[in-house]
Amino acid sequence: MGWACFLYITDGYKVYPCVIEEGDHLVSKTAMTRVEGENCRLRHYLARLHRKTLCYSKSGEMLTTSV
Repeated sequence: MGWACFLYITDGYKVYPCVIEEGDHLVSKTAMTRVEGENCRLRHYLARLHRKTLCYSKSGEMLTTSV
């Protein structure tokens, strides 16, 4: 099962409108901050996704279970 994306939240980089349809694109610094904060917490709590050292699990099953 893949991820279904209904909305892309980005900064105002001028290239994005060339590759993302207008109705699917939201330019919002507030929303970007929230998304980046959630990503930061995910990386913090699941160190195996942050770096490819001894704490990095190469097993797809373990990564899926962890997330």
